[in-house]
Amino acid sequence: MLNGLIKPASGQVFYNGTDIFSKPKELRQLRFNVGMVFQYPEYQLFAETVYDDIAFGPKNMGLSGDDLDEAVRNAARFAGLKEELLTASPFDLSGGEKRRAAIAGVIAMNPDVLIMDEPTAGLDPVGRDVILAQIHSYHKQCGNTVLLVSHSMEDVARLCEKVLVMNESKAVMFDETKKVFAQAEMLNQMGLRLPQITQITQALRKNGYAIPPDILTVEEAVEMIKSI
Repeated sequence: MLNGLIKPASGQVFYNGTDIFSKPKELRQLRFNVGMVFQYPEYQLFAETVYDDIAFGPKNMGLSGDDLDEAVRNAARFAGLKEELLTASPFDLSGGEKRRAAIAGVIAMNPDVLIMDEPTAGLDPVGRDVILAQIHSYHKQCGNTVLLVSHSMEDVARLCEKVLVMNESKAVMFDETKKVFAQAEMLNQMGLRLPQITQITQALRKNGYAIPPDILTVEEAVEMIKSI
């Protein structure tokens, strides 16, 4: 809905204060501003080379020559793709490399908002960590807004500054990540499992250890336990 692929049955969708459906002719430009990486985006790869696949979006934006080349290579770097892979067929890549190539194709358009639907789905632990590290690096270097849709509470805890929790089609929580995960009982009732390390530290709290309730990562837990 945010990039106009689906129109809501009721209500309005605003981008930068403007109802996106009030100017239908501008929806094409909106989709360059709000980039969408679908779950299993590697199924959308189609070009002869990885370079051509990444270049598809920025070409449609009107980029060419050195500007196009810079957009492609920068996107590949942000996605963690080695330069020698740009001349390879996307269908010869590993699963994780295909995922990074597909993500690079959206990043190459330099969207103001990047929406990613379960970006680590189906990846092994190493591939998952690589993708998450590249997403974090991209956000920190570019400052673009990244919306991460995920059922992995570990991924959310590691990456996200704020969390919006949906339940039965309604927004029930929207706050800083630590404050959301502090509502453990409510999250459990909605079927959302806390990060494993948070469950461990909560068990330690119940056994009398002075550990705060908002530990979200292993690194935080280690430092806290060492200080006790």
